[in-house]
Amino acid sequence: MIIKVQQSRIRTFIEFLITLFGWFFLLLFLYNVSLHFQTRLNYRFYLLNLSNTNSIMLFTFFSFAIATGSMMWWSSYNKRKYGPLKRRKFPLPTDNQEISAYFQISEEDVKRNQDSRYVEKK
Repeated sequence: MIIKVQQSRIRTFIEFLITLFGWFFLLLFLYNVSLHFQTRLNYRFYLLNLSNTNSIMLFTFFSFAIATGSMMWWSSYNKRKYGPLKRRKFPLPTDNQEISAYFQISEEDVKRNQDSRYVEKK
């Protein structure tokens, strides 16, 4: 779904220029990546010895622990700050007198409209 909004010509032109520059830099980046892409892979990077494995596992564990701790802190903070709030206020029930005053009709008409299955506007 495309949402059309009334915009000035200057704003539309500026948005067009920013989009054009964005696509230009993306294409330039892809061109440079494809130009400097080397098919030879250096497999020494993929060699893992025992010390590398231990350091990678420790780093992963500490990253997981920090992320888990921060999420637990954030959830407890939100529960303490926003948990006891009662923001929902339901409207009080209205009686037939208020409805008749609002729609400027008699209380008998309100009662008849509430009880009937089909209401026809006069």
